[in-house]
Amino acid sequence: MLAEKTNPVSPPDWQTLCEPVQPFLDEVTGRLQSAVEAFDPEIATFVQYALASQGKQLRSVLVALSGRAAGGLNAQHVQAAVIIEMVHLATLVHDDVVDGAEVRRRRPTLAANWGNKVSVLAGDCLFAEALKLASTFPSPDVCRMLSQTSKVVCTGEIRQTLQRGNFQLSRAEYLEMLSMKTAALFALACELGARLSSADDEPTQAALR
Repeated sequence: MLAEKTNPVSPPDWQTLCEPVQPFLDEVTGRLQSAVEAFDPEIATFVQYALASQGKQLRSVLVALSGRAAGGLNAQHVQAAVIIEMVHLATLVHDDVVDGAEVRRRRPTLAANWGNKVSVLAGDCLFAEALKLASTFPSPDVCRMLSQTSKVVCTGEIRQTLQRGNFQLSRAEYLEMLSMKTAALFALACELGARLSSADDEPTQAALR
């Protein structure tokens, strides 16, 4: 007897998955826009261009979901998501310079349009603004965590650059670099989301598992 055919179930699209936290993401987007507009007008042009290539806000989603799981969202979660998105955007701008990339998400990169010098300095401005926002939290822990994570991400990028063309690189070394370049900001998003919802360390540790 032939097995009955069933129609495969299509996975939900990204927009559907984000519906529970969409108001949070909208607020993060608005705050990012306001932060960009506060830059010097000439610099704001470059940062605004980079912001227009923003992706799915996955890190902001992680802040929201871990915060909700640990007790609920508040204004500090929005601020944390804005900070993390700024750092992520800065790393993308710098990566395009390092990689000599001319296109990102089907648009010319900042470096392709205005050159490497402007791109590097625009990325630096984003890093500096993120640290300034982090310093406004009552606890210095947020600023410390952001600084440490930024250091890890930059270290991962340097290590990757130094290992370019090394076909003897081990799987463990490759995965370690990936964890430094990509996973570090994901971990920060989850940790801050939980930490800003609960003073109890258990939910924070659970968010990092």
